[in-house]
Amino acid sequence: MSETALGQAPVLQKMEIADILDTAIRLYRHNFTLLLEIVAIAQGPLVVFYVWAAELVSKVILAPAGAQMPWDAVAGIIGIGVLVLLAGSLLYPLGEAALTIAISQTYLGSTITLREAYRRAWPLWWKLLLTMLLVNLLIQIGMQFFYILGILCWVWFCLATPIVVLEKNWGPSAMGRSYNLIRGRGWRVFATLLLLQLLVFVASAALSIIPIVVALLLTLPTNPMLSVPLIVAATMVTGIVVRPVAMTGTVLIYYDLRIRKEGFDLVMLTQALEGSRGKAGEAVPPPPPPVPGDVPPTGIRVPLPPRPEKSESEQQSPFRTDIADVN
Repeated sequence: MSETALGQAPVLQKMEIADILDTAIRLYRHNFTLLLEIVAIAQGPLVVFYVWAAELVSKVILAPAGAQMPWDAVAGIIGIGVLVLLAGSLLYPLGEAALTIAISQTYLGSTITLREAYRRAWPLWWKLLLTMLLVNLLIQIGMQFFYILGILCWVWFCLATPIVVLEKNWGPSAMGRSYNLIRGRGWRVFATLLLLQLLVFVASAALSIIPIVVALLLTLPTNPMLSVPLIVAATMVTGIVVRPVAMTGTVLIYYDLRIRKEGFDLVMLTQALEGSRGKAGEAVPPPPPPVPGDVPPTGIRVPLPPRPEKSESEQQSPFRTDIADVN
């Protein structure tokens, strides 16, 4: 099983758009094998189904004029469509959940195996599926009746997947949580998502152009029907390779907004300090791991050691001001 991490815990801080893109690429590069395996396991069977369907479609489209309709191919296309629907309902949300868990763990400086990522994702797949269906339904309705509304729904609810996976919050509640995090920073999130999609598109096109050209040169002169499934296979495989970049960027947007609005970095820092004090032998129990859905508490106080050069009456108070108010 693959096990990987970024190497060390990153400094949690606010990120600009360029920082999010750069960090997403670096995280993917350092965890390439793990993230690629997660996506390949979830989407590999779907690639097989789509290539099979493309072969049948090419038989129908490229059938000689006047020839009898290949009804066996038509029936096969319908059957494969049903298989894609059933398999995709399980595999796609399961893979997205496992991918989100792995990205979150590596970004926070932890390690995780492929098996562990899928084990933790399994109980969440149906919640993520229902949330995805609801989000996509609203996006499609918005696109049909008012195009701008569809784009707004895409931006407002883009964090639904990280929220379902990392906060165990799903359905309309996760969508409302996503909207509240993005509210006031919609244009910035929209620009980041647009650049992420553009990056993925350009990378996928660059990776697929050579195998597509080779497939066309080898098959068009002798077997044109074979060119369609080969093109579909090349397109989908390159899509699998670059898919983790988009999800990594989305997870980074989630953490960036929590840092900006909820002081998530200060909570993590405080818990790390308290944990180190406990290891040093003080009677301080280590805090429980942070629940991403919790709003950071106010009134956190960090004890400071007394200054030896001053008398006891002149020593600084052992507590300083609320660290949640520190920028």
